[in-house]
Amino acid sequence: MQRFPRLSVLRILSFFLIALLVAGCSADPEKKKTDHYKKAMVYVQQQDDKAAIIELRNAIQVDPKYADARYQLGLLYLKLGDGKKAFNELQRAASLDPSNIDARLKTAEFLLMGRDKKGARKQVEDILSKHPENVDALALMANLELIDGHFDKAGELVKKALSLDPKLDRLYSIQGRLFAAQKNNPDAETAFKKAIEINPDKLSNHQILFLFYQSIKNTEKAEATAREMITKFPENPTPHIQLARLYRAGGDNEKAEQALVNAIALFPDNDGLRLTLADFYRSINQSDKAEKAYQNAIEHSKSPLDIKGRLANYFFEQKKFDQAKKLMEEILVENPKNGGANLVKAKFFLKEGKNQDALDLLETLTKNYPRWPDPFFAKSLAHMNLGQLELAQNSAAEAIKRNPRNSKYHAVQALLFFRSRDFEGAKREAAIALKLSPKNFNAALLLSKAVLFSKDFDNAVKMLEEMHSKIPENVEILGNLGLAYMGKKELEKASQTFKQLLTLKPGNTLALLNLVRIEGANGKSKQDLINLVKAQLKKAPKSVGDLILLGTMLMGEKQYDEALATIKKAQELAPQDPRTYGLSAAVFNKQDKTDAAIAEYKTLLKQNPKNVQALMGIGALLEQKGDTAGAKKQYEQVLVVQPDFAAAANNLAWIIAEEPQPDLGEALRLAMIAKEQLPNEVHIIDTLGWVHYKRKSYSLARNEFVQAVEKQPDMPILRYHLALALFGEGKHEQAIKELEGAVTAKADFKEKQEAQKLLKKWQGIK
Repeated sequence: MQRFPRLSVLRILSFFLIALLVAGCSADPEKKKTDHYKKAMVYVQQQDDKAAIIELRNAIQVDPKYADARYQLGLLYLKLGDGKKAFNELQRAASLDPSNIDARLKTAEFLLMGRDKKGARKQVEDILSKHPENVDALALMANLELIDGHFDKAGELVKKALSLDPKLDRLYSIQGRLFAAQKNNPDAETAFKKAIEINPDKLSNHQILFLFYQSIKNTEKAEATAREMITKFPENPTPHIQLARLYRAGGDNEKAEQALVNAIALFPDNDGLRLTLADFYRSINQSDKAEKAYQNAIEHSKSPLDIKGRLANYFFEQKKFDQAKKLMEEILVENPKNGGANLVKAKFFLKEGKNQDALDLLETLTKNYPRWPDPFFAKSLAHMNLGQLELAQNSAAEAIKRNPRNSKYHAVQALLFFRSRDFEGAKREAAIALKLSPKNFNAALLLSKAVLFSKDFDNAVKMLEEMHSKIPENVEILGNLGLAYMGKKELEKASQTFKQLLTLKPGNTLALLNLVRIEGANGKSKQDLINLVKAQLKKAPKSVGDLILLGTMLMGEKQYDEALATIKKAQELAPQDPRTYGLSAAVFNKQDKTDAAIAEYKTLLKQNPKNVQALMGIGALLEQKGDTAGAKKQYEQVLVVQPDFAAAANNLAWIIAEEPQPDLGEALRLAMIAKEQLPNEVHIIDTLGWVHYKRKSYSLARNEFVQAVEKQPDMPILRYHLALALFGEGKHEQAIKELEGAVTAKADFKEKQEAQKLLKKWQGIK
């Protein structure tokens, strides 16, 4: 057996002493962090960035307040393109060591990029107060003043900086932008060219000249500059992309396509170019070519999963849902955390009405990809579908913050503002959406509606007439144009507009109702108006809304038998609609035939105890008599027979909500069942809003009432309910405005006296 040689006591003691010394040295935090830092700097010189980052992290772990290490780590993250980490480290370095001017300037630049002008300005002002001749600080302050439109101040700062460093190309770029903002194009061009002269090897100097030419629509010079960039920077694909975008902006799609194809031939391994080509084909609606470009990108890519995610999303946008789902599932099998595939999965949840499932998934996506706008936009849609307008607005704002040039994001934000009755906000966002995408029809329509609902009828008419001239058969434009004419008291034009709408779309009850009002104001007799509705019903005999309108008018003229026959037709066509039961009950009540009608329905129930129409009829009649307990039992029986019967669920939800000690959870469940079945029925929307109001969920209530008012602006009870919700939210001025509209409306409603008293009370608070 081999033995190790014996060591002398002296040698053993020596080993222990050395070990203790080493331990003592390694235990010295100052030396330990410095060692890591020195090693990191060696790695930086060797361009081994990953090893340098590890050593700098080790140094910070020893001393979290090690400003130099955080500064160097921030620079490395900046070099690697990780802006978020770079900002965090540089900001910390600047706070730990205020004397590090570069760290503070870079922090200010990040703040400016993040649109925090106030924070950036504070940093730069502090630097200049101590170092008034710091050229970089002067340049950054000039940028801030330029952005804020303070051209004189910006000019003075640039002039001072140039006097200190006339060979700094960046200063001439700022000067050029200043001249361009002042429409001084010759001097702007000279300044941009001077920046190139000083530093011809800096691509951004050439790019800013190219963008300047593009902004002043000098296509010839812009194209020449792009080609110069291609020649001077042969290893950079960006100038090719800019040339393609120039052609695309000028409408020359053939040249734009060729520029991208040429770039791909020169840079065959560049995934970004192939994706840019695919996006180009998408923008010009060449779906087959777009799909092929995505497939080519997948085939040539070394990491194709993300591109597959984009293709799955494209399939979804093209409504090729089977292909989108198949590709999404393939990706998720390989990588369950893939962002693109999970976004598509969230979109499928939205499509299927699983909004909470979509939100759960999107919450993870927004955390994992904080700079990606699409998940925030999808979150906005999910919140909007759930009636959570404020959360939807916040998510839309986050999407806009990350991509302020997306027209679709601004259009949805405009819709959200519109539904919140913030018409100024709706106008602002819709106008931005239109500026970004002049062909965005939804944005244009939203803008006109916001103007209309702001009661700026003159401008609403101008906008809607222009839209009508371009899309003459769009019934939504015609409907709003008719309302705008009514607002201007131009009743003849309004009448002709609604008649045109009804020619295009017979059965549009709101247009017919407005036409009846106008003809009535013009002196037509009640019978003439009834005949007008009957004539429309010949063109649209299955229009439930028109039948209910006719039944109501016949009841008003005491033509009860014909009214009941008309309502019965509507009931046969739409047995779920709660309006038919309430209206028939009202007719029976007018005839003093309530008991006879109940007896008739009971006879039907003997023949068929599950006759839903008979059960509903009895319920409505009992409710009309004031027997809410009896009505409640009838509606409950209907829901035993058919659990999703909208009319019963709606009426029962209302009765429960009005009870002295209401089970508002059950009322909400029933109201949501009703809305799921008939999402566009005004009375059902109103019921759901009322349940939310009783639960003190005022913003959710307001969302429902806004939709109801938008669909039926002539019903003052809806505006009364909206006013209550707005007041509950603390939006007192808007609430008073809505309540004034309710109490001054020509149509009467049961709570009118209560509303008038409430208006005086609110006005006193104001």
